[in-house]
Amino acid sequence: MTTLTFSINKHSAILLLLLAAIPFFCSAEQLSKDKSYLNKISLGNANSWNFSSGSLQNQMVELFTSEGCSSCPPADRWLSNLKNSPDLWNNIIPIAFHVDYWNNLGWADPFSSRAHSLRQRIYRDQRYVNSVYTPGFVVNGSEWRGWFNRQSLPKETHENVGNLSLDVSHDGKKATFYAEFVRPGSPNSKTYRSTPSAKLSLNVAVLAMNQKTDVELGENRGKTLHHDFVVTNIQSVDLTEPSIVDEDNPPLSWSGELDLSQCQDCAISAWISAEGDQQPIQATGGYLK
Repeated sequence: MTTLTFSINKHSAILLLLLAAIPFFCSAEQLSKDKSYLNKISLGNANSWNFSSGSLQNQMVELFTSEGCSSCPPADRWLSNLKNSPDLWNNIIPIAFHVDYWNNLGWADPFSSRAHSLRQRIYRDQRYVNSVYTPGFVVNGSEWRGWFNRQSLPKETHENVGNLSLDVSHDGKKATFYAEFVRPGSPNSKTYRSTPSAKLSLNVAVLAMNQKTDVELGENRGKTLHHDFVVTNIQSVDLTEPSIVDEDNPPLSWSGELDLSQCQDCAISAWISAEGDQQPIQATGGYLK
């Protein structure tokens, strides 16, 4: 009688273990389709994240906008709708730069910065855009006017430009980041032929989500404006390590800190660019929540 009881309990335990494993395998199959979620849970820390671009070039979508511009709210809404895109953070990295050259027409945009206006002017000076205006879209460093004709974003290049990974941790006030960029070629073998590493820079921006402003003056007076992916803090870090073109291909790395005090609901983006050239080479990002 005792032997029979042990046998039943043993088989019951095995059955229960198999039943418990079924939802795990189902969940694992579903999670494998969501790269950003897998990256977050892999660290096992609620205040730490890892984002990775993959080797194929992502689309970095920059919007130059202003709360003082009556034509900008529709573009802001369009950018916000990218929150619902399945390509968000996997293939599309949206960023909103609020410019300051509308501030003297009655309403000072609280998110505006002279540095954002300068970024747009540098695109013009480097002949990536024809002129400075809002709303203005730049996709992977090139002017995109398709939004005005309700066109879809340009097709991805699918070019192998290298993998950018970003580790982020934060304590509620500041974010500490560490980034690595693995260029095309075989790691740690002398097959790399491209821009020397000393010519590459990392750019990291904190993005405020779900922002709302009641505009009292200017062209949008009396309106409540909503924004997402708004740059509130940005840092560029040069890579100063000596490099030659014919070299081993180790990961290039950067680290630093960013202020999170200006946003409660945040995302982060990072991109690589060459010295003297704003056009992004690769980009990644995600939510800090």
